[in-house]
Amino acid sequence: MAFAITIQADSSPIEAVLNQLGSFDSLKSQLFDEIGAGLVDSVQHRFLTGTDVNGNPWKISWRARMQGGETLRDTGRLMNSYTHNVLSSGVEVGTDVAYAPHLHYGATILPKNGQYITFAVGSQYRKVKQSIIPPRTQLGLDAEDEVMVLDIVGSFIDEHLLRGA
Repeated sequence: MAFAITIQADSSPIEAVLNQLGSFDSLKSQLFDEIGAGLVDSVQHRFLTGTDVNGNPWKISWRARMQGGETLRDTGRLMNSYTHNVLSSGVEVGTDVAYAPHLHYGATILPKNGQYITFAVGSQYRKVKQSIIPPRTQLGLDAEDEVMVLDIVGSFIDEHLLRGA
């Protein structure tokens, strides 16, 4: 004697989600744009707090100490230059400011010609054999950034893929 069970289920909600997933390619630039904007905000927040990606304070710059200012915020040029580019497979965050890597990774500045680097300090000139710029990381994902990205992705899936189904 043969035994068979036939199950019929309404698969239309699942099919609708799968169809929405098929349209993900047309929506993913919106997702990547939102993630990129959030990451740029995070980088700019590091400038405002003077902290690296791990929450450690940046070493106070000589200029900030002498002028009573904020490290890496004299003109705001670098902080305000960070932007994001949406790619087909993700998003990149960065800047076109040429000196950004030296401030991010740190650098040792040596004289091009001669033995000393000369720079103005008020109305005086100062000579040094080298200038060491400590690293002050700006880019990178911290735990809060990871949560933010996951929240954005979750909201995106809910809004575009589940509710749209």
